[in-house]
Amino acid sequence: MRKRNNPPASEVVDPKIAEEAKRIVFEPKPRKTYECRVCGDPTASDETEGLCWVCRRLKISAWREIESQIPLSE
Repeated sequence: MRKRNNPPASEVVDPKIAEEAKRIVFEPKPRKTYECRVCGDPTASDETEGLCWVCRRLKISAWREIESQIPLSE
Protein backbone atom coordinates (compact mmCIF):
# COMPACT_ATOMS: atom_id res chain seq x y z
CA MET A 1 0.00 0.00 0.00
CA ARG A 2 1.34 3.35 -0.99
CA LYS A 3 0.97 6.45 1.09
CA ARG A 4 -1.09 9.19 -0.50
CA ASN A 5 0.49 12.51 -1.16
CA ASN A 6 -1.24 15.14 0.90
CA PRO A 7 -2.05 18.37 -0.86
CA PRO A 8 -0.08 21.39 0.34
CA ALA A 9 -1.62 22.83 3.48
CA SER A 10 -3.47 26.04 2.94
CA GLU A 11 -3.49 28.73 5.58
CA VAL A 12 -6.55 28.41 7.76
CA VAL A 13 -6.01 31.59 9.74
CA ASP A 14 -5.04 34.94 8.31
CA PRO A 15 -1.34 35.60 9.08
CA LYS A 16 -2.19 39.01 10.55
CA ILE A 17 -4.60 37.45 13.03
CA ALA A 18 -2.12 34.70 13.91
CA GLU A 19 0.66 37.24 14.50
CA GLU A 20 -1.60 39.39 16.70
CA ALA A 21 -2.61 36.31 18.72
CA LYS A 22 1.05 35.34 19.23
CA ARG A 23 1.88 38.86 20.35
CA ILE A 24 -0.96 38.91 22.88
CA VAL A 25 -0.14 35.47 24.28
CA PHE A 26 3.63 35.86 24.58
CA GLU A 27 3.79 39.53 25.55
CA PRO A 28 4.60 39.99 29.26
CA LYS A 29 1.58 41.28 31.12
CA PRO A 30 2.04 44.12 33.60
CA ARG A 31 1.29 43.11 37.17
CA LYS A 32 -1.09 45.32 39.05
CA THR A 33 0.59 46.78 42.12
CA TYR A 34 -1.04 48.06 45.25
CA GLU A 35 0.24 50.48 47.87
CA CYS A 36 0.99 49.47 51.44
CA ARG A 37 -1.51 50.99 53.86
CA VAL A 38 1.24 51.81 56.37
CA CYS A 39 4.25 53.07 54.42
CA GLY A 40 2.82 53.57 50.91
CA ASP A 41 5.41 51.31 49.27
CA PRO A 42 4.24 49.43 46.17
CA THR A 43 3.31 45.83 46.93
CA ALA A 44 2.66 43.17 44.29
CA SER A 45 -0.12 41.27 46.01
CA ASP A 46 -3.70 42.15 46.69
CA GLU A 47 -4.04 40.84 50.21
CA THR A 48 -6.77 41.84 52.59
CA GLU A 49 -4.14 43.34 54.87
CA GLY A 50 -2.76 45.63 52.20
CA LEU A 51 0.75 45.54 53.69
CA CYS A 52 4.14 45.32 52.02
CA TRP A 53 6.50 42.56 53.12
CA VAL A 54 8.42 44.83 55.51
CA CYS A 55 5.32 46.04 57.36
CA ARG A 56 3.93 42.49 57.42
CA ARG A 57 7.14 41.21 59.06
CA LEU A 58 7.07 44.06 61.58
CA LYS A 59 3.47 43.22 62.43
CA ILE A 60 4.32 39.54 62.95
CA SER A 61 7.30 40.47 65.13
CA ALA A 62 5.13 42.78 67.22
CA TRP A 63 2.54 40.02 67.69
CA ARG A 64 5.24 37.60 68.84
CA GLU A 65 6.59 40.16 71.26
CA ILE A 66 3.12 40.82 72.70
CA GLU A 67 2.40 37.08 73.02
CA SER A 68 5.65 36.51 74.88
CA GLN A 69 4.83 39.31 77.33
CA ILE A 70 1.29 38.11 78.18
CA PRO A 71 2.36 35.16 80.43
CA LEU A 72 4.51 37.52 82.50
CA SER A 73 1.56 39.73 83.43
CA GLU A 74 -0.75 36.86 84.43
